Amino acid sequence: MKVKAVDFVSFSVTDMDRSEAFYRDVLGLDVEVPRGERGTRASGYMELDAGGVAIGLVAMPQTHPNAVVAFAVDSVTDAVEELRGKGVPIAMETIETQVCWMAVVEDPDGNKILLHQRKDGTFG
Repeated sequence: MKVKAVDFVSFSVTDMDRSEAFYRDVLGLDVEVPRGERGTRASGYMELDAGGVAIGLVAMPQTHPNAVVAFAVDSVTDAVEELRGKGVPIAMETIETQVCWMAVVEDPDGNKILLHQRKDGTFG
């Protein structure tokens, strides 16, 4: 498996309105994917442009905030199988959305790493 780029970094947030206002109005990031667009869960996901890397906000009302980095790969399915063969824990098997395939693996400390493959072939 070869990582091609960082596609996005995603933060779990407990209040989408408050977090959107912070990242957009306080930090000055432009909304790239508004809530409910591109096949996302209606109001539970959005992306903001952080100068070449998207910052995703994911509504997780009953969890403490955390971050996940999304690595672009040529094939999520192939990457999962390769990493499984190396003993890497698979936290979420490959799923398909309207715009991408993704899966989640864990590093040795249990940090989540999202493997990501856009259907249009773009990355970064």
